[in-house]
Amino acid sequence: MVREQDISSRPDIPQQPDLRSNLYGVDVDKFIKEYAVEQENVQEALRWYPTLCYLLGDVEDAQMRDSRPDGIDRPIWFLKEGSGMFGLKNPEDAMRWKGIFNHIVGSAGQVMWLADQLKNLTEDQKQEFIKRGFSLQTLESLDPILLRDFMLISHAGRRQMDEFHWHNLRNEAHPSEDSGKNTEFLLQHYDADPRFIDMMRTEKHEYLKDIGKDGYIPSLVDNICTYCDWTFGQRPMSLRERFDSLRKSKRVSDEMLTILETAGTAFEKALKEIVDSDIFEHMRDRKYYDWEYEIRHGYCISAGLSINIVFP
Repeated sequence: MVREQDISSRPDIPQQPDLRSNLYGVDVDKFIKEYAVEQENVQEALRWYPTLCYLLGDVEDAQMRDSRPDGIDRPIWFLKEGSGMFGLKNPEDAMRWKGIFNHIVGSAGQVMWLADQLKNLTEDQKQEFIKRGFSLQTLESLDPILLRDFMLISHAGRRQMDEFHWHNLRNEAHPSEDSGKNTEFLLQHYDADPRFIDMMRTEKHEYLKDIGKDGYIPSLVDNICTYCDWTFGQRPMSLRERFDSLRKSKRVSDEMLTILETAGTAFEKALKEIVDSDIFEHMRDRKYYDWEYEIRHGYCISAGLSINIVFP
């Protein structure tokens, strides 16, 4: 879905912040000072969505040129602190990482939408999920905003991982070749809300492989996070399409992908048969939330770019 108007011409940040997001204990002003965030619009985005602070970072001056990931040769600004996924000031740096950021925001939008659909299941629907082996222990406290805010930071370590692989960087800013481990390290370093650190289990392939060995993932929250991640690449896409793409990338073993795809398919089947037979189509065609545009706009304006160029 694409809005026809240029979003840069509309108010950037709504008047009233979502105060629940401020319960995470993020010292936004400290992050703004530490990472020299100067753009007023970007500062407002950080205050409105405080977990975005965990996506800030510092980079070194351009070290070399490279064409990854999109085949376009650009200067490289190596990460030296933080995660370097938001608040990027150089246009070419922002264009290099726009794909993973688009995935982050898109999957967060799907998570919030799906959580909204599931938080008020009827008793009959709950029993149907339980019969299929799903655990609904966390359903009563299911908070779509909390899950959204987790998804906004769940891939924070992706730049660290890619620079580790692509450029053989081995230093404090690039602790491992695993995005999930990098993100968990980062959140622990920042003393992030323990709920976010706990939910990083959904980014651990070995954990998912183990709990999914029976053909499904028991936790409702884990299913929401993984399913919405797996059905958004650069746009909403089916499980089959996404896993075909993952197999071609060879980032993860075929055995692992088979287990994860089977678990995702089991959850999707339950959603279709218990909640809505066209739930994927409805999620795909949903109206985008204003915050999805506002966060993308903050990403762009930090580097002086138009959202229509970066996220057409």
